[in-house]
Amino acid sequence: MTQQKQASKLLTIEQVKQKLQDRRLEVVALATGLHYNTLRYIRDTKQTNVQYATLQKLSDYFARDCECN
Repeated sequence: MTQQKQASKLLTIEQVKQKLQDRRLEVVALATGLHYNTLRYIRDTKQTNVQYATLQKLSDYFARDCECN
């Protein structure tokens, strides 16, 4: 049985930065398919120009991880 992938609400870059503060980037990288350095760059710099696909992957990851859904 396959589950349909539900589109999650796209987070802002500020929301992503905040959520990445207490995460192990290695775990997030493995779960999202994003490179560790990409996650570190987003979290640790004043980066505001992030590709849509990157934000979508992170939004999906945090939506799955959230217990409030």
